[in-house]
Amino acid sequence: MMAYSQIRTAMARRTLSAAQPAPAEPEAEAPLSDESADEARVRNALIEAVLSNQLPPGTRLVESPLCQAFGVNRSLLRRVFVQLAGERVIELHRNRGAVVAAPTQEEMRQAFEARRLIEGAVLQALSERAQGPYLASVRQLVCEEHDAYRKGDRSRWVRLSGEYHLRLTALLGNQDLDHMLKSLVTRTTLMKALYGAPERSTCSFDEHNAILDALEAGNVPLACQLMSAHLNDAERQLKRDTGASQVDLMKLFGSPA
Repeated sequence: MMAYSQIRTAMARRTLSAAQPAPAEPEAEAPLSDESADEARVRNALIEAVLSNQLPPGTRLVESPLCQAFGVNRSLLRRVFVQLAGERVIELHRNRGAVVAAPTQEEMRQAFEARRLIEGAVLQALSERAQGPYLASVRQLVCEEHDAYRKGDRSRWVRLSGEYHLRLTALLGNQDLDHMLKSLVTRTTLMKALYGAPERSTCSFDEHNAILDALEAGNVPLACQLMSAHLNDAERQLKRDTGASQVDLMKLFGSPA
């Protein structure tokens, strides 16, 4: 039979167990509030319009017609402006308000110079692991890029062209490097959308594949040379136009009648 002390210990354990609350079930992710969803909707629409060159550099983003077109208040729109200014998609000026970013020639030169230095080092670091299966996801992305160009989807093509470079860097698994390059690629993708020549876009996916071919062949110097030439060419295609455009924001973003 169980000794009295053992019975008492067992009863104490059961009492303690009953007193402790059951472990809480993991909380389901709360759905976006209507206001958060509206912010995302407005932000995405503005970025899409910039990437598709419907909002050229220097275009004033006047609050009143934008609020009316999107059906939002000024407070929400200004929060979106702050987000986009942080991403350097737009600029906020004391007297002019929000305008689509218009990077200077020197800003463009510095951004592409930084990319050449970083991405050359990325290719060298990838040299020991650049086998076919390892690069399969990047190859697939180039196919998607080609498809976007073929269908005339310029904004998607521009995004995928930048994503190619981020996908290569991500293979290294270095989050600091990912973050650094993402900032640069975001800026140069915007520059390309704003100032790039659409008729020259056909070569980008061919150049992207040529870089992957050199990597797979173990020819790292050639891969670096091709990457440098690719970025040089992208920079040379940028033709800066300093004239601000007048855009009918209501017509661009408003719901069709």
